[in-house]
Amino acid sequence: MKHLLLLISSAFLLFSCKEDTTPAWIEIPDFQLNTVEAIHGVNSHGISDAWVYMDGDALGVFELPARIPILAEGQHEFIIIAGVKNYGMNSRRIKYPFFKSYTTSLNLIKGETILVNPIITYKDEVTLALLEDFEDTGIEFTKTNISDTSLVFIEKSTHPEIVKYGLRCGGIFLTETDSIFKAATSTFLDLPKGGEDVFMEMDFLCNNSCVMGVIAQNSGATFENTPLAEIFPHVNLGQSEWFWRKIYIDLKDDVNQHQNATSYEVYLLSVLDPANTFGEIYLDNIKIVRYE
Repeated sequence: MKHLLLLISSAFLLFSCKEDTTPAWIEIPDFQLNTVEAIHGVNSHGISDAWVYMDGDALGVFELPARIPILAEGQHEFIIIAGVKNYGMNSRRIKYPFFKSYTTSLNLIKGETILVNPIITYKDEVTLALLEDFEDTGIEFTKTNISDTSLVFIEKSTHPEIVKYGLRCGGIFLTETDSIFKAATSTFLDLPKGGEDVFMEMDFLCNNSCVMGVIAQNSGATFENTPLAEIFPHVNLGQSEWFWRKIYIDLKDDVNQHQNATSYEVYLLSVLDPANTFGEIYLDNIKIVRYE
């Protein structure tokens, strides 16, 4: 009997000394990007991750939607930074440098979940070197000599199932006879050098691949860099409907390869994929983002 009481007492002590590891939770379904459309275009975004800091310490990078366990209680300060997939690649997740961070104070309670919906904007010093949203009369991309086809307007009034933002988007159509598309910005771009951040943003919807890259101009000489990124055909899994996606492309390294360039262009290139007889590529909200 004494041995039994001793075992019960020991078990009670071990149980009572065990640390309570019940976490509090914060849940982040998505970010909300607010823009002044006349300055930074529409508020579409492709934010994929939340970089979360508590009281100045990093908790980690969490793919959205995220539910994050935290072994803490009480009032704490959080900074949440929007992250994207650079070049559209899962392996290249970064903090997007042009968005403001979101700061909030949360009262954590073990076992309870706090819903957080970060609302962010572009930083005050951000400007656009290019905005092509296909809402004006002209298009900022001009086809080159090798191109069989052009970038054209797609009207929401006739294709509401395609156009998602505003009244129009851009369309590229490839066939077995008109199988090559190439166009470059018709406006020479003043892009920052010396390692400053500069990104291209673009919304797309396609059943054919397309690549994009940088062209540097210097005293009449033209240097075309190899493509930086590629967009691929995509559909909803198990469904036939297409869906719009967004890509972020870091232009910094390509711009810095040509420090003496007087201006730059961005090009788009697509060739009919071998599996296709008819290629469709829809583009919108093409932005070149930099600091002033």
